[in-house]
Amino acid sequence: MTSFQLFKGLSGVDSELLIQAEQQAFQEAPAARKHPAKKIWLIAAIIALALLLVGCAVAYATILFGSPADMISGLYGENTGFDRADPTEVSDPGKIGGSWTVPGYEKKPVEETVAQELEKWVSPVGKSISTDGFKLTVDAYVYDSTTQCGFMTMLLEHDKPIPEEYLLLNNDGEIGGLSGLYLNFNQYGRCYLIPEKTTPALLAFTFYFRADMTAGTNLLVSFPEPVASRQLEAEQAREAAIPVIRERLKKELTPEQAAEKVRELGFPGGYTGEYDDYYYLAASEYDTAQDDEPSPMTQELQALEAQLKQELTPEEAEQKLRSLWGDELVEEAFADQMENVPIFAYNILAERAYEQNHMDEMLCVSLPDSGSLPCKTFGQGAVYVNSLCVQISHSTVPDDDLRSLVFHMTDGTDFVVADSLTDNTLFRRVIEHGDLLYMLNSAVNIDKIQSVEILCRRSDAVLDADAQ
Repeated sequence: MTSFQLFKGLSGVDSELLIQAEQQAFQEAPAARKHPAKKIWLIAAIIALALLLVGCAVAYATILFGSPADMISGLYGENTGFDRADPTEVSDPGKIGGSWTVPGYEKKPVEETVAQELEKWVSPVGKSISTDGFKLTVDAYVYDSTTQCGFMTMLLEHDKPIPEEYLLLNNDGEIGGLSGLYLNFNQYGRCYLIPEKTTPALLAFTFYFRADMTAGTNLLVSFPEPVASRQLEAEQAREAAIPVIRERLKKELTPEQAAEKVRELGFPGGYTGEYDDYYYLAASEYDTAQDDEPSPMTQELQALEAQLKQELTPEEAEQKLRSLWGDELVEEAFADQMENVPIFAYNILAERAYEQNHMDEMLCVSLPDSGSLPCKTFGQGAVYVNSLCVQISHSTVPDDDLRSLVFHMTDGTDFVVADSLTDNTLFRRVIEHGDLLYMLNSAVNIDKIQSVEILCRRSDAVLDADAQ
């Protein structure tokens, strides 16, 4: 909820109506404007409370950025820290094919009118959770309910420096190692660094996401189990243990015996040096020993699922799943294997129960079920575009073989969403009904998109804008 929305929610009227009412009141006779003292103080108290609450909302939005305008500029402006990169050639003699091209990217700076529109959608949060020397704060978010896409700014404070090799920072700013190792998200998305706000003790980043309704209408963020510090210790223990096991196996097995066991396990084998057959056998032995004892989370999920199977018949479990997802989504998800719905239903219901049991350990952001960013469609609805993403119908690209997607602008320029040399997306995802969803790295002015060009393996098309 924005500050303006909060003010309207408290007062129940639009600001224009407030101005008109005030003007009308001053035009009336003095006697008609007199109010009892208690009423005057009540009105003053309500106004003061409204201003105080609005001030609180704005304060939350200043954790990372000074204002919603600064937030949009910081994420989509001209100096984001990751503005462009050229395509690069990568080679690996050990892989078939030898070399390939990593696409580059070039962000399009946000225009003032687009930025001003996005600023209206900034909703402050200001919630935090902590564990083992880590503190996570959700700052603010923007969300579009039609495409179910949005982004959320976050801060991860830590008492020890996070090793760079664990962050897996890509050249476009994506933090590949954050999800799963340090944080868990219940919705699909990718984390991107905010360089100007990051310090050795604070990792500032944006989570760009798509809320799949199979995961519910909440975005939940939590620390993994075990949390990062213990997991890093576990990784270090693994790295120390495997060489010891490897040396023991070299004394117990001939190279031929080791190769045979590797084939039985399904490992590729045939490597030399550290990563040889003995290494894979040692890694398998260590990991198998660690997997024998399920984690506390797994144990609780298993117990919840067993309890649900005692409380609900398979038919009742399926009905509860349909109540959560809706019949259409269930039918689409299972298609020709409807007999598996009850089995899956118990699993999903157990996960929801686990979330409820541990809600105090998670950051929960309830995503609004209404409110859509300005949009534009092309090709009779085949392509849907707003300033965050592009959604393409399955009928337009039936086999997910899209080779090139380009916006032709009214000023004669092109914005390449993706082709063999350029990738201006933050993530790509196949969603419901087989539609394709591309999250954009730029807040494009949709009013200036004249047409959309789609190139597939066997066909291509230029789709004009639909009549508004």
